[in-house]
Amino acid sequence: MFRKERRSQHRYPVKQPASVRLQGENGREVAAVTQNVSTRGLLLRCEEAIPLRSKIEVTVRLPVGLPLEGSGEVLRVQQSSAGAAFLVAIECEAPLERFSRLT
Repeated sequence: MFRKERRSQHRYPVKQPASVRLQGENGREVAAVTQNVSTRGLLLRCEEAIPLRSKIEVTVRLPVGLPLEGSGEVLRVQQSSAGAAFLVAIECEAPLERFSRLT
């Protein structure tokens, strides 16, 4: 018997560079690559683990146009089957938006 899908949003297989800024830890940043993306969540591949339940801000760099950004919470962290990397599931507080601040 197949397991029932629990996700309410469709995931798209998008592999793009991303950066995660942890709130509270002096704004420490972690480099990552998206594995899949929905309007309210992401699965990231990172070289270091991000603590479970961490509040974060994420920026996804797209090949064209402005990057996407959002804030959320780490729901799941697991070591990838490849060994050294970690898969980090993030639930966003609101849908990802285009980067709007001037740099």
